Amino acid sequence: MSERSPTATPIRTTEDWDCECVDGSRKVTIQRPRQPRNRVDELLFDLFDTPTERELELDAAGSVVWCHCDGDTTVAEVAEELAATVSDERIEPIGDTLSYFLAQLAELDLIRYADA
Repeated sequence: MSERSPTATPIRTTEDWDCECVDGSRKVTIQRPRQPRNRVDELLFDLFDTPTERELELDAAGSVVWCHCDGDTTVAEVAEELAATVSDERIEPIGDTLSYFLAQLAELDLIRYADA
């Protein structure tokens, strides 16, 4: 996995998401299209009437990151916001965790980088 520059600015590639406040924390739900990968998948999708939308629910840390993937906030600024907002030992070290999460979002084509 290649690590992005701290000055890179992630930007969401979808507007199909919702954010609600639950117990004082943000909770983001992203709607993702589900695509068959091959003809067998197509047949199974049709046979079992598989929904074409999939919901991806983010935890508090993921929600903070997602809300700041606005094309204006740098990776370094997202890390600062994450450290200030989420006090969860599971996200330590923040730089590595953030880099990994952003790479996952990019792999799912949910974000891209404005400088790319």
